[in-house]
Amino acid sequence: MAIQSLIESLGQSDFDTIEKLAEENYGPRDIARALSVSKRDFMHLWRDKRSQVREAYERGVLQIDITKQERLIAMIKADNVTAVQIHDKNAKIRRFEDARMDVFGI
Repeated sequence: MAIQSLIESLGQSDFDTIEKLAEENYGPRDIARALSVSKRDFMHLWRDKRSQVREAYERGVLQIDITKQERLIAMIKADNVTAVQIHDKNAKIRRFEDARMDVFGI
């Protein structure tokens, strides 16, 4: 019942806060503390990959990844050899993860 009341109490500003804090690399327990909600109930919602809490969290993580990639691309265009190596390593990891998802569906 407590989880249902948490779901009902969260508003758009709370989801915006979750997204912003996730983008700033805060974990779900820290976000629960910042929102002044039960960590246990928040973690229950966060673990549900279909919940609005998890969706907001994932958007925040994606936003910072996009920003980092944009800066990495700018460094590559400025002929930074290390940036090229980092990008190649990240691309290799992404290809592996995509293949793993395709094969195992995990």
